[in-house]
Amino acid sequence: MKILKAILIVLLVLAGLILAIPVFLPSEVTVTSETEIALSPELIFHNAAQYAGRDQWDPWLKMEPEAKVDITPKKGYVGSTYAWEGEKIGSGKMKVDSVNYPSFIGSSIWFGSSEDASKVEWNIEEIEGGSKVSWSFISEGSYPFGRWMLLFMKGALKSSFDEGIIGYKEYLEANPPVLYELSKIGVEESWATNAMVLEVEGTMEEITNQMMTGFPALFEEVAKQGLRIIGPAFAHYLDYDEVKDYSHALLAVPVNEKGTATETVKPRFYEKTSAVAATHYGKYDYFRQSYDALGEYIMENDLDVTGEAYEVYLSSMMDSQNPMEWETMIAFPLKKE
Repeated sequence: MKILKAILIVLLVLAGLILAIPVFLPSEVTVTSETEIALSPELIFHNAAQYAGRDQWDPWLKMEPEAKVDITPKKGYVGSTYAWEGEKIGSGKMKVDSVNYPSFIGSSIWFGSSEDASKVEWNIEEIEGGSKVSWSFISEGSYPFGRWMLLFMKGALKSSFDEGIIGYKEYLEANPPVLYELSKIGVEESWATNAMVLEVEGTMEEITNQMMTGFPALFEEVAKQGLRIIGPAFAHYLDYDEVKDYSHALLAVPVNEKGTATETVKPRFYEKTSAVAATHYGKYDYFRQSYDALGEYIMENDLDVTGEAYEVYLSSMMDSQNPMEWETMIAFPLKKE
């Protein structure tokens, strides 16, 4: 009886400790690992917010490389998902919930069939020569056993996060993402429209700078004449000298009726025409790649173009900070038969 009584006392003491100690344990645990990556914040953000290449550096997949992985990126980032399923690492899913481009990514993470979500956050800060990146896991534990679990998990999680962010740095610096995509190339029909145009010329850089003042001047004149804008602004390149990187171009705004000429702004009617076209998504720095792809398509299909080009600014930096939401249709008009 004394032995049983002693065992009972020990069990009661242990039970008391199990219940008492968690009172003093935190109800939330945060594990954070940091590194510096020699890339700009926007490139890191674009990669991390779409889980691109996550299967190439994820520290848990190293324990089970054959685990099933499903990555579903979203152009606007929110809603991108990363799911995994394996015998050793179990199953789970992450989903991007909120973003602040290009500095913050907030995601929910679920393990197994649990409906209780923890949080994963990326914070990206621009520094000289690249970016400072922090990767955090935040989870709440219910009293008492959830708090005990968090206590035991924290050390292992920290080790995995430290390993993971080193792997992420190595992977991303070796595989820097690009901030552009090009839609399928094909022959499209343009619409007939009146427009108000402004003549510009120079190198591509000089014309880009002239757009900063040229388009506002066009919009101002359109409003002054009581005209209505009926479509996106565009640039009409009349020619291009590859050796000099020089072009004569028209900055144009489509309007509902013919306008009146001024000293700098002129009315112009654009007839309906056929053109080889595709939509460029992303930064303008990558226009050259899209132009080259269109040029290859024209050569491969033996098409006869006029030598002109159009850039139709469907959406731009005025509409979103996210460059992957900038849409520019690039078109090369075909010669009429």
